[in-house]
Amino acid sequence: MLNFPVPYLDELIYSLVARAGIHLGLTSPKQLLDEVFANRHVIATVDLPNHLAALIQLLPQSTYDVVQLAYSHTLFPIYAPFNSEEKRQICLKQMAGSSQGALHSRLGMAASRVKQLHRLRYCPQCLQEQLHQVGEYYWQRSWQVIGADCCLLHGSLATATIERHSSHRHEFFAAAPLSCPILPQLAADELAIRITCQVHELLQQNPDISPTFSQWSLFYHQLATSVGCAKAKQIQHAAVHELVSSHWSYKWLKQHGLTIDCEMSNWLQAIFRKHRKSFSYLEHIVVLDSLLPESWSITAVLDEVRNIKTGVSLIKTNHLDEEKVGQSKNYRERWQHLLAFYSIKQARISHPALYAWLYRNDKDWLLKINQTFHQGFIPQGAKVDWRKRDLVYVRQLIRLYNELIWDVDSPRRSAKWWLTQTTYISTIEKNLYRLPITQSFLKRYNEDISSYQIRRLTQVFIEIKMQSQDLPRWRILRKAGLSDERMTSETTKFLNMALQYLRLN
Repeated sequence: MLNFPVPYLDELIYSLVARAGIHLGLTSPKQLLDEVFANRHVIATVDLPNHLAALIQLLPQSTYDVVQLAYSHTLFPIYAPFNSEEKRQICLKQMAGSSQGALHSRLGMAASRVKQLHRLRYCPQCLQEQLHQVGEYYWQRSWQVIGADCCLLHGSLATATIERHSSHRHEFFAAAPLSCPILPQLAADELAIRITCQVHELLQQNPDISPTFSQWSLFYHQLATSVGCAKAKQIQHAAVHELVSSHWSYKWLKQHGLTIDCEMSNWLQAIFRKHRKSFSYLEHIVVLDSLLPESWSITAVLDEVRNIKTGVSLIKTNHLDEEKVGQSKNYRERWQHLLAFYSIKQARISHPALYAWLYRNDKDWLLKINQTFHQGFIPQGAKVDWRKRDLVYVRQLIRLYNELIWDVDSPRRSAKWWLTQTTYISTIEKNLYRLPITQSFLKRYNEDISSYQIRRLTQVFIEIKMQSQDLPRWRILRKAGLSDERMTSETTKFLNMALQYLRLN
């Protein structure tokens, strides 16, 4: 085929095919499929396309092959390192031909907590630069990764009008001014930047064998040990949870399907146990960013995991490198200063990066100095400092309250609901009489029926105001999920006052 375009840097295959349709002047989606794939049944897949072998025939064969296309122009690199090598090879073969819908399921995406984006995304300023440099728009793959919600150069991404899974599943939509209007961009937040940096690294990975599940299991055990969250073979899941929950907001974790509130088994506990299945790139990034120093790199982590020898002891002895003597002296002094004011556990939790560096590079000294600060024998019956626990629990609740203070869209915030949002629901319920501050919080912020109903109505009134709608009373009640029979007298009074205000304004 003449005039078939060559993919731009970081361009999706989906975008390449869409541009080909424009370059060739093809207005019919079926005709485009016939010309490119010789197959009218090909589905326009954004992230993990098939039939790459057919595309190779249209590109300079000395430059491109199936593996290179998969790693340079699809989202395959963010899934490959976290699945088995066998599965990686099978997926590459399926991408070359046809997977018949099995590819996403094979990579665990169908059952993943991390859901796909509903619409394509773009960076308005990047599009303007594309138009200036190459004369047309194109979809960049880094824009389409959930969690990586920003452009590192320009700010937050915008959402296009094009759905990823539309009813026109055989049609490739090119990036265009109509679907991608040039809008003002907000500054990127810290969480988005942290994730986007690691996603960019993943997308630039060269084809390589995938680590085994055994290697991942050993790595996470070593990681937990290095930050003081493991003793021998026993992972201290509560300590891990504390590090992760203090690093990521509850709202963000909930938004991305990664909540870790329940005491029963959850994904965070599972990732520190023996791996029997793969975990998503986002789950790995959340944990690694919480436990590793700020300068960590996903590339360095993958190299380390691939080099782990299975069948060896989980705990390694680290000896001080001569080149790090000067740095170690500074870190030793900082650690001793912390131990003068805090317990070993408190110092470790408040300065995880410092502890991790010393454990990895100066382990013998660290263990020796910690021995001198260990608490002596604590008599039976006095092991639990309930006042201290009370403060820990209430701080967690207050942090959650502050995150939800302007959120009108949540279940009724009863005392039971607040407890279910904590890590220690069973402990708190059984020992609430020992926790007066936590008890006061639950009493103060226990949302009664009237308050909950008013909050639901408030959400509807905000929506009405923003959309400049004029809805009858019965429509408002229906949108709020209420009825006259179910409303309390206080709620009815609020509703009447709100309706009167809307009529006057």
